[in-house]
Amino acid sequence: MDGIKDTHFTDSELEELTDLYNAMLTMRDSSEMHKFFVDLCSINELHSFLHRWQIVRRIEQGKSYEEIIKEISPAESSEEGKTAPGKRSTGRARGKARSSTKVSSTTISRVKNCYVNPDGGYRTALNRLKEASEKNKEEE
Repeated sequence: MDGIKDTHFTDSELEELTDLYNAMLTMRDSSEMHKFFVDLCSINELHSFLHRWQIVRRIEQGKSYEEIIKEISPAESSEEGKTAPGKRSTGRARGKARSSTKVSSTTISRVKNCYVNPDGGYRTALNRLKEASEKNKEEE
C-alpha cells in the first residue's frame, strides 16, 4: 500500500485509495488533472479544494484570518450562478455552487494546523512547487 497508514480507513479502503492516488499520478499536466477531477468530484467539492489551496497560499504570505476571508469570500453579486463569458458550463452545477459560500475561520484554522506540519501534504506540495520554480529559473 505504498506505506500509507491511516486509521480512518480499512486496509481494503487504503488499497483502493492507493489505486486512486496512482491514477492521479498518471495525469501528465494540469489540463488532464482538471478533466479527471471534474469527473471525480462535484463542482462544490472542487470549490472546497480550491478554497483550501487559496487559504494555504495566503497563510504562506502571512495574511491574517480577516484578510483571507475578505480575499476568498465572494463579493455580493447579482451574477451568481451564471457561467463566465467564454466558459462553457459543465451542466453539473445545480443551484448555488460553493464558490458563492464564504470561507469560515474554522476552515482557515484547520488548514493552518495542517500547514504548520513540516511533514504534511501542504508543506510537501509547496516545497515541490518552489523547487520546480527554482529549476525553471535556472534553465532559463
